[in-house]
Amino acid sequence: MPSMNLITSHSLKEMVTNLEVMDVTGDGKDNIVLATVSGSLRVYDYVGGNNVVKELFRMTDLVPISSFGIGDVTGNGTPDFVVGGLDNTLRVVSIGKKSLEVKSNAMLGNLPISLVVANVLNDGKEEVVVATNDNALRCYGWYDTFLDKLAHKVVKRPVFSMKPLRSEGTSYTRFVFGDDSETLYIYQYADDRLHEIANAKVSGEVNLVATGRVTGRRSDDVVIASSEKTITLFEVEQKSVSTRARIRAPGSISSMKVGEMLIDGARSQGQVLVSLANSKLSMLSVEGREFFEDASIKTASKSADSLVAYGDLSGDGNKEIVQAVGNKLFFVAIESE
Repeated sequence: MPSMNLITSHSLKEMVTNLEVMDVTGDGKDNIVLATVSGSLRVYDYVGGNNVVKELFRMTDLVPISSFGIGDVTGNGTPDFVVGGLDNTLRVVSIGKKSLEVKSNAMLGNLPISLVVANVLNDGKEEVVVATNDNALRCYGWYDTFLDKLAHKVVKRPVFSMKPLRSEGTSYTRFVFGDDSETLYIYQYADDRLHEIANAKVSGEVNLVATGRVTGRRSDDVVIASSEKTITLFEVEQKSVSTRARIRAPGSISSMKVGEMLIDGARSQGQVLVSLANSKLSMLSVEGREFFEDASIKTASKSADSLVAYGDLSGDGNKEIVQAVGNKLFFVAIESE
């Protein structure tokens, strides 16, 4: 059976509020990108040993961050950081020669509560769709040196979690979100508007949305956490959404990721990584129409919230997990059977 093993941990001075893993420096090894409660944005390399991490970049003059995403917004071939701040402003931050630099900002007039970075236009770079607390979705694209608003859509309820929905053979990207009306939505940008493509009723209000390959179909699968403890896997085909599997978690779900984490011994092509509020990590696979827990580990003795991400942090081709609990980072290895 697969297993999870705690490698090491690292303490920061501030609580982590946002966490992602992606190769943002172009060296073939994934980096750790995080934001802290004061608004500090940081990029780390995992180095292991006594030092654990090496700080590559830090920006400290941002306001506290309410929403966060990574993608090539400016079209220069390298990832940018998109941050929504408590000052109702959307900013694009890029890696300069020696530091992080704010490339552009857009005043929203309302609080950005979630955002997704995805190539919705099929234009060679990625756009930003941001949800604000006035029940609106705004789509922005990069034009020359600034963010330009492409579309505005008023929705029924506030949107607190959005993710891209990619499909093989499709050059543009759709996106998905849910709300407290117990509904999951799929949207697409076309003809200067944001269009609803499909929706599905779910069990309970949607707290979190994650997308990625689990079942190996042409389109990404959609995984949601609803009513804090229910995990549901949805399959997407064209304009239809159907339920594949459902499981009840033993505690409140704080964070989720979806993707191919196991090289050998996997029940399904991809897995669902779940981090509970009490710091328990679980890796789930799907067989038939059921979820199965492949491996789990509890990292902290006390925890009220947690964030999780995964990637090839060591550059050896294997996936590692990084989990943030308060001001502490835990690094976990995924071992195949």
